[in-house]
Amino acid sequence: MSDIEVLGFLTASIVIILVPGVDFALVTRQTVRHGRRAGFAVLGGLTVAALLHASLATAGLSALLISSPRVYTVLRIAGALYLLYLGGTILWAARPRRTVPAAQPVTVGGGSGDGTPTQNPPVEEEHTARRSFTMGIASQLLNVKVVIFYVSFVPQFVTSGEGAAARTAVLAATFIGLAVLWWASYILLIDRLHTWLTRPSVLVVIERVTGLIMIVLAVRLVLSR
Repeated sequence: MSDIEVLGFLTASIVIILVPGVDFALVTRQTVRHGRRAGFAVLGGLTVAALLHASLATAGLSALLISSPRVYTVLRIAGALYLLYLGGTILWAARPRRTVPAAQPVTVGGGSGDGTPTQNPPVEEEHTARRSFTMGIASQLLNVKVVIFYVSFVPQFVTSGEGAAARTAVLAATFIGLAVLWWASYILLIDRLHTWLTRPSVLVVIERVTGLIMIVLAVRLVLSR
């Protein structure tokens, strides 16, 4: 690749990474709601799925997958249904509720030693992290747009011939690396603003917007061809 092609690939990759989508909504919601550990768990799921997509595309299997109208349709509908499920679940959690007396936090292991009870039991945090990872990997694996991206975008910057597969793998890995760097920085930024973002009035807006984004993207996915 020439210097111009490298610059073009990097520029296009950054633009694509910064465009909000399902990954943006999930990372934002989980980090704000459950903290940066959950955010990084989502990122872990997104990264594992991206590596799998890149591997399949490099091997030529993704092209075979989307070349079958039936398989493409099944993947598209499955991805849309999962987004509908996520969006509905998030909106349900953000529904208005009657005010009830606040329950006392559960003390785990005797608290922090100064009489302050532990707010986030390790078991609950572990469950949230696993669920966040699952959300990340499932949403990415079932996203047919991601499959098309690795089949159509990366090969534009790879010349055919001997070593094409290796060059494709390098570019895919570069794209994933840039994405991980961006999302890690974004998660840490949200964590710094956690006190403000978790105010009830702000949190409910984030929850509802995230749920609506999921549902809108699901409808668009169903209607797309």
